[in-house]
Amino acid sequence: METIRLNSRGKEVTYLQHLLNMQGYSLTADGIFGKGTDRAVREFQTKCGLTADGIVGTRTWEMLESDDVEKMISLQLTEEDFQRCATTLDVEVATVKAVQEVETGGRGGFFDIDKPAILFEGHIFWNELKKRGKNPEEYTTYNEDILYPKWSKEHYKGGIKEYERLERAIAIDEEAAISSASWGLFQIMGFNYATCKCDSVQQFVALMKENEGKQLDLFTAFIQSNRLDTYLRNKDWAGFAKRYNGPAYAENQYDKKLEKAYHKHKC
Repeated sequence: METIRLNSRGKEVTYLQHLLNMQGYSLTADGIFGKGTDRAVREFQTKCGLTADGIVGTRTWEMLESDDVEKMISLQLTEEDFQRCATTLDVEVATVKAVQEVETGGRGGFFDIDKPAILFEGHIFWNELKKRGKNPEEYTTYNEDILYPKWSKEHYKGGIKEYERLERAIAIDEEAAISSASWGLFQIMGFNYATCKCDSVQQFVALMKENEGKQLDLFTAFIQSNRLDTYLRNKDWAGFAKRYNGPAYAENQYDKKLEKAYHKHKC
């Protein structure tokens, strides 16, 4: 969905107003994002624990479109989750919150109930099938959008529609399929399950489905296994970003974003 805000107009605004009315608001669905709609959006965002900025982006849309808003709220990170991660990594809570803010970019851990955020990678699926002794070329007919030898973003559907691609891949090989998607808040690839201290990719996915707190626990294990916690303890933002985001981290200023977010949460 398009990101909309105060003074936006059109069918997306009308849809937003209908969704807000389903949450108990009494708005005229006129397609005009006026002060009344802005106020309702901010109240809804506050209720959901989101930044109450009146901007209807991905997370706000996901909450509004959910069949059970209260359940979606219960899946979100808590202060206890942040504290548990900080204690495990022996870092400040502000450090954990900074990493969460920058690395997720405000993205939520769920598209909907029992639907963790995912992105399916067809080139990884190609390799995962080969690891299991299957020739991927035998499965490409009618599956060109989920099975290809080289990375491409042209087949991404985005959001909950990624599950359509995943489910078709599961019909070919379930273990290979779930290993070929990135999962949760931090978009960890399924094939990294052992790095996250899971016994199987199935266990990894089951934990991803529980709540964002479990997703943070898996990320914590991933950080420990890759010995990245030392950089966080030393507030070596560049050292962490280089190893977590790759050598191009400086181009995206990940280190500077981490430091800025840390100081914000430290206050």
